Amino acid sequence: MSTSRARPKQVKFWASEKELEQIKMKVKKSKLTQSEYLLRSALDKNILVVDGLKEILIELSREGNNLNQIARALNQKEEFNAEQLFETKEKLMDLWSLIEKILKEGNE
Repeated sequence: MSTSRARPKQVKFWASEKELEQIKMKVKKSKLTQSEYLLRSALDKNILVVDGLKEILIELSREGNNLNQIARALNQKEEFNAEQLFETKEKLMDLWSLIEKILKEGNE
């Protein structure tokens, strides 16, 4: 009997009730399937869970929109608010620092 599965071998192990609950919580937090989580764990692959990433991306998108508005005003030789440019720059620098921190923690 041949199988067309990408991973045709099954692995089983025993766990206590407490261990199983801990595994389930970590699987849920990782947003992976249980099989993928356990396989990555067993093969020493990184499992990076970034809390708040969605909010960071939303804020990055907002600041990108602000930059587009500033660029449009400059290209059309309209007046623009220099204070808005400074605030946008500061927010982008803060976001990049946060992203760098997350990436550094993920590589540890």
